[in-house]
Amino acid sequence: MPILVESNNATNTARNTGANRQVLEGPVVKYAIATTEQEFATTTAAKALESWKTDVLLKKIIPFYDLEELAVADTADSYYEGNTKYKTANGKKIRTFNMMIGLPSHNAVASYDGKKMRLYEFTDKQEIKAISNDGVKVKGQMVTIEVGKRVDAMKDKPPYTPVTLTYEDYREFENDGHILRPDWSPTVEVKGIIDAIIELVSQSATSVKFKVLENDTKDPITSLKNDDISYTTTDGAAITHSFIVADANGVYELTGTDFPTKGILNGTGVLAKVEDSYEIIAEAIMH
Repeated sequence: MPILVESNNATNTARNTGANRQVLEGPVVKYAIATTEQEFATTTAAKALESWKTDVLLKKIIPFYDLEELAVADTADSYYEGNTKYKTANGKKIRTFNMMIGLPSHNAVASYDGKKMRLYEFTDKQEIKAISNDGVKVKGQMVTIEVGKRVDAMKDKPPYTPVTLTYEDYREFENDGHILRPDWSPTVEVKGIIDAIIELVSQSATSVKFKVLENDTKDPITSLKNDDISYTTTDGAAITHSFIVADANGVYELTGTDFPTKGILNGTGVLAKVEDSYEIIAEAIMH
């Protein structure tokens, strides 16, 4: 039984309608947005997890959180009717949904409000919905994102962020839609970058102890190595030190001699780890 639509292109020529089985995709349960120039060179690349991870680390792909209450809000074509009927505007393909997310995550999503970006759709059948204009390169559909005001929690519902997606052209998927089913789960494996913060524990002329915490949950991150952390003077000069990995309480330590009273701890960019990827969003300034 077919499970993929990896080749699709509409034409104006009358087509045959004798397919014995229909390839029907599942409902969308998660989205990932992408920059307008992002695309995969081939279908094979679009089905490779490493391709997705690479573009996430480069911030070309930004996975959204799980969605709830997905709804269709399409509009109809508009017409002027006189002696003759004239189409004045094409109807819009519009989707609305909610994400039950905390304040930092709301602010992350809201940073894309009003932006035009590409959109990949992940279904509950482990599928990726995308398009290919030339039958080779794969990319997401073009949409404009509208992020609404965060709605407070009620007794019967968690707080949530409403989002509206307006597709630039509803024909994109109808004409050039590709439905890919990789051998991994897009909803599980395509993860966003986690914001992290540094919490200073103690400092002296020979030791600096600190934790690195996930910004939302404040859970400790214990997998960082020496190259993941930058320790410099306020002028940006590197401070010579030894690095001690996190202990059972998630505390890292830098040791050395003659550490300055003031120093700056920071990350060294996006930190790709086996379990997740992190980025320290604010430097820690010692006093």
